[in-house]
Amino acid sequence: MSASGGSSGAMVGSGGAASSGSGGVHNSGSGGAGSGGAPGSGGAPGSGGRGAEPGSASGGSDGSMAGQGASSSSGGRGGAGGLDVTGGRGGAGTSQGGHDAGGWGALGDRFLIGADVTDQEVAPDATRANLLTLMKDHGFNAIRLRTFVDPRASDGYDQTNGYADLAHTVTFGKQIKDAGLALLIDFHYSDNWADPGKQCVPVAWQGYTTIAELARALHDYTKDAIQKLVAGGARPDMVQIGNETTPGLLIHRCDGGGQPVSMNPINGLASSGNWPNLGALLKAGVDGVREVDPEILVAFHIDRGGDKPADKAGSALQASVDWITQALKYTTFDAFGESCYQRYQGDPNSPSATKAGWTDTFTGLAQKFPDLGLFAAEYGPMQREINDVVFGLAGRRGIGTFNWEPTTRGDWNTGHDLLRRSGSTYTAQPDLALYDQMKMDYASRL
Repeated sequence: MSASGGSSGAMVGSGGAASSGSGGVHNSGSGGAGSGGAPGSGGAPGSGGRGAEPGSASGGSDGSMAGQGASSSSGGRGGAGGLDVTGGRGGAGTSQGGHDAGGWGALGDRFLIGADVTDQEVAPDATRANLLTLMKDHGFNAIRLRTFVDPRASDGYDQTNGYADLAHTVTFGKQIKDAGLALLIDFHYSDNWADPGKQCVPVAWQGYTTIAELARALHDYTKDAIQKLVAGGARPDMVQIGNETTPGLLIHRCDGGGQPVSMNPINGLASSGNWPNLGALLKAGVDGVREVDPEILVAFHIDRGGDKPADKAGSALQASVDWITQALKYTTFDAFGESCYQRYQGDPNSPSATKAGWTDTFTGLAQKFPDLGLFAAEYGPMQREINDVVFGLAGRRGIGTFNWEPTTRGDWNTGHDLLRRSGSTYTAQPDLALYDQMKMDYASRL
């Protein structure tokens, strides 16, 4: 469902595979730029929550994926290597990835209590500094920032001021790192929101006619962005290659509001016959990061944190296993994130059933892929429950969690926002006390 309440509809490619129209769609109405003003609070994850179940193109799972064993190098780091758009695991590097005695790379065994506060990018530096200080005081030790390729483009997020572009991300990212917080960069690879309902090809990349060209553009953009982040004092500790890429990556062409109107002729749809394309794109992003700094953790992120009431039990776990298994045919990565909203990846009427579903998904992934770090890339209410699920994974397999826009009120966190801004100050809301308790209870890993 779009912000206006209409269905986003499935976009059908030449192969007849449909991308998810029912997945979590961010609210383009509030996220886009106003007339001459800064963008709004960012969109809410969509009302649909989940895309299609395993077996559909959008679910990243089909008959060809079922029953395939996990790669023995799941989560291990491949070499930097050159860009190989054929999808093979090129490169001769020998860096060791995954979980070892030293933990997760430079993060060690730290547990990240994080939040995505990109919506506060519009605030003055001093105001953002107040926010970061307050969050640290209440136990937060990490921040996620999203970034768009060109938010000023004709389909862009903020066609007036360009908020959430790389330059703004470097500036805010440096402030976050200077405050002593870990930094996760979330590449949307779009000029506007990317999520299960839409993965819009940036306008500047729509002229490419082969997957090799599209992969090269993604690789070069990623490498350049990491270089600029590092040079600008905003070296990320972890990077997401795409946002909620359940249906794939670089799929649609979108209108001025960032909504899909057609399929891009060359795309990374996660259908059975198209995974080589998607694999090439994922590998291009991974390589772009590691060629600059192989110590930065690389992660993928989909929206299958738990089952909804109408789902077959375990369908979220199976969809996640299938997606990871396919991705490992083309590249290696260090971590895997799930969206975990009660409203979209759980039972809106049962916190206990929701927590049980999240537990089943994360526990199952930890068992299937023992070298992958796992994290909740986005969540809203049930803050203590999702943190306990991820923190409690055996072998300290849980890397952390990221509360999505706790500084804004929306349908993803109704009654559960954490901080409200007035001028240059932020006022703590009742749920923030949960983080004071987690700060004590998780102290051994913070």
